[in-house]
Amino acid sequence: MSGLGFPARMRVRLDRDFRRAYDLRLRRDLGFATLLAAPNGLTHARLGISISRRVGTAARRNRIKRLLREAFRLQQQAMPAGVDLIVQVRPHEPRELSAYRDALLAHAQIGRAHV
Repeated sequence: MSGLGFPARMRVRLDRDFRRAYDLRLRRDLGFATLLAAPNGLTHARLGISISRRVGTAARRNRIKRLLREAFRLQQQAMPAGVDLIVQVRPHEPRELSAYRDALLAHAQIGRAHV
């Protein structure tokens, strides 16, 4: 067992945490989404996903969320500690897991300077 889970403590769930990331305005364009970052004061990174109905059917939205969570889970040890990463998904065709993983990893460092 690799020890790479995705427990509740790794998820951004509170509205105030999402708002903090929106207000800080640390953003990166990923093409298929916008990545926002904010310091969280914890010893680990957390992931939050914001996805609207414009993205597609419930099945499409759920697939994209599953892929983003898995991409984060697989790269969680490479993510900067103490940062909340919020992904605002735009309408797009679901991509391969590796595309989401590479995008998250390449741009996750935006929050590091403010930790």
